[in-house]
Amino acid sequence: MHERSLVQNLLKQVGQIVADQGGGRVSEIYVQAGEMSGIEPLLFASAFEEMVADVFSSECRLKLELVPVTAVCTHCQHQFEVVDFQFHCPECQSGSVDVIQGDRLQLMSITMESSDSHEGVSA
Repeated sequence: MHERSLVQNLLKQVGQIVADQGGGRVSEIYVQAGEMSGIEPLLFASAFEEMVADVFSSECRLKLELVPVTAVCTHCQHQFEVVDFQFHCPECQSGSVDVIQGDRLQLMSITMESSDSHEGVSA
């Protein structure tokens, strides 16, 4: 299952970002997954749940947003959502289209508290 290796790479990337920011507790990792990204969302989420505690707190949550495939016709420039993998422009019927969204897995944001945060501490 390649989802495990994708999650491993994601956690490594987040770990590097957190280290570059001076450390902190990660509470949420927000990822967009395109319908053509090649991942199975349930397997990805399951792998995340299994692996996140090894790197961050088990309380760290995954926010996974599924992104539809969007294309633009190179002939008439019409932008449209691809349905049932039909890569033909609904306006001019051209088969010459470029996918502009929905074909990748992308880290969008990380929610974290800095390591010098005094939240919950009273003087």
